[in-house]
Amino acid sequence: MIIVVIRAIVLYAALMVSMRIMGKGELGELQPHDLVVSLMLAELAVMPMEDLGAPLMHGFIAIATIMFLQCFISYITLKSNYARKFICGAPTIIIDHGKFNAKEMNKLRINMNDVLGQMRLKGYCSIENIDYIIMETNGEMSIIAPDDPPGTKCKRIPVTTIVDGKILHGNFKKYKLSYEDFEKELKKKKLKTKQVLYGFVDENEKFVFYKR
Repeated sequence: MIIVVIRAIVLYAALMVSMRIMGKGELGELQPHDLVVSLMLAELAVMPMEDLGAPLMHGFIAIATIMFLQCFISYITLKSNYARKFICGAPTIIIDHGKFNAKEMNKLRINMNDVLGQMRLKGYCSIENIDYIIMETNGEMSIIAPDDPPGTKCKRIPVTTIVDGKILHGNFKKYKLSYEDFEKELKKKKLKTKQVLYGFVDENEKFVFYKR
């Protein structure tokens, strides 16, 4: 038991030193290669604690190797824009002044529910006043909306009517929305449901649709 405790303390100290050497960026951001490193370091630290017959030095060597590779990759991405784009990727615009980039959304495997969830988490009520939503390289969504700061009062959260070309009939019954008015607005804008990526009713009972 004492041996396990001592090994755990030594490996914990080694991991803390490694993380400090690799820099604060590893703690503040989680790029794809950062995630890989974090998972590998965790696994390498557990192995010597589970197998008491394994030399502790083997764990140190493995951790030191991963630390060296991470520092080397960080140095390359710092000096080379091409390497940074290849390893970390590049920010992607999801929404540009009301226009959805459906092609990039499919590539990133995100849907409208993901976008709406991020909006709510950041304190935004309506997509109408948002200029840009950008998917950053660490997986976070940035929202640029100078005319609609977080905390703006909202009478009611917009009620979704269409997501990815499919009508949410349940919302019409739940929120007592007029299906006839919904169909009239679609015809008025010469749209078919399959053409709509996202549709909703705003706080003023206005039907809004965003094409693919």
